[in-house]
Amino acid sequence: MSGLDALSRGDLLELAPVLRRAVTLDAAGLARLRASEHQVAVLVRLPFGVLVARTVAVERAGNVFDVTVRASDMLAWLDGEVTVAPEPRDAEWRTSLPPASGWRRIDTVPDEVARGLVRAGAQTLKDAAERAGVPGAQPRAEVADALLDSVVLTVSAPGGELATPVTLRALSALTRMGFLTRGSHVAVDVAGRWIRLAAEFGSVYSERPGLGLALR
Repeated sequence: MSGLDALSRGDLLELAPVLRRAVTLDAAGLARLRASEHQVAVLVRLPFGVLVARTVAVERAGNVFDVTVRASDMLAWLDGEVTVAPEPRDAEWRTSLPPASGWRRIDTVPDEVARGLVRAGAQTLKDAAERAGVPGAQPRAEVADALLDSVVLTVSAPGGELATPVTLRALSALTRMGFLTRGSHVAVDVAGRWIRLAAEFGSVYSERPGLGLALR
């Protein structure tokens, strides 16, 4: 029993869009599902180095559990392609996790600001590829990584406290996963070395520049 067996597919259908986008990026990726009494959260590490998460409420109380499965298997179960809940793969999860509590809100950013920064970053990536003589393609991996890791926004709490860098990588993940709605805001939260970008349909977690998502 993985704990998923205590819930119906209908309880978790709102997780399907996140899993679908994640599987498109990495067909072999893992999804970690963590359930409290009336909520289930899914966390997925994207291939470009950030964690994304979505939490949904469940109407009926389920077992408290923490299980890792293959994202594509979970999606197949939610889509009704298979009738048995996915097999646990807990030993395959190697990414550290952000804390469940202790978050402090630093500021909020309008969605048009976030989208503008992502569009500018995409144009920079395109220009880099064209300078390398491969228009329409991706720039070299090291160039793309440097651009994605660049800090495109710094937010601070009132009084200038806790200056928090936001990278193009994290903002790109937020828009790529469809978490950000038009006319909304992105909340920038911190807890220790972790930074969270929280939007209406999900959150992106990253560690401060220079601190990768470590193995444990």
